[in-house]
Amino acid sequence: MYCVYRDGKVMSPLRQVWETADESLRNAIGAALQRIDGELQTDPHHKGESRPGGTRILFESPLAVVFAVDEERQLVRVLRVWAFGNGTRKRDRAA
Repeated sequence: MYCVYRDGKVMSPLRQVWETADESLRNAIGAALQRIDGELQTDPHHKGESRPGGTRILFESPLAVVFAVDEERQLVRVLRVWAFGNGTRKRDRAA
């Protein structure tokens, strides 16, 4: 099982979206974060799509994450997270 790590700098822009979101979007963001954690804790090398530089991208509406896997440490480091979709268009789209 892998540990999923996101530092405050990575999460800061998503926090801005959260602060302006209505209850429905907040619920969707929270649920998406839980699904992402669950997906990345087990076999993250096969989750999402591969990207250059040894990174991968995973979409769990209304969020997307770019991440890297450190096999030796059994660690998934989230490098970028952002909200997308109709409910976020008027807010900060990239995080």
